[in-house]
Amino acid sequence: MRKEYTHILNDLTESISGNYTFFEERHLNYDNKDVLYLLGTASIDSSCCGIGGCLFAHVIGFVLDCHYKRDKRGLPVSSIETISDNIIQTEISQLIKADGMVSQVNYW
Repeated sequence: MRKEYTHILNDLTESISGNYTFFEERHLNYDNKDVLYLLGTASIDSSCCGIGGCLFAHVIGFVLDCHYKRDKRGLPVSSIETISDNIIQTEISQLIKADGMVSQVNYW
């Protein structure tokens, strides 16, 4: 599915048990396509079950048109094709996890 993605980093999102933020955009070549994904940190610091945290990746999708316009705030917007195929998701997740830093990969 084609979607518009607004590029924004370091925007803290809070939840009932903690928070998360995306701190870096990365690109990965997969089958001659440009995959955009974000690295984020999650902190669980207000849960009744204890505290913790992790480094995770959030795959935005295949870049169709990078920074092709700006939104009302002046932030760049890209056209993205989301990735719903389970086999492709598994292969991309393995590539992202290969460096050993990321413990979880999610998809938009």
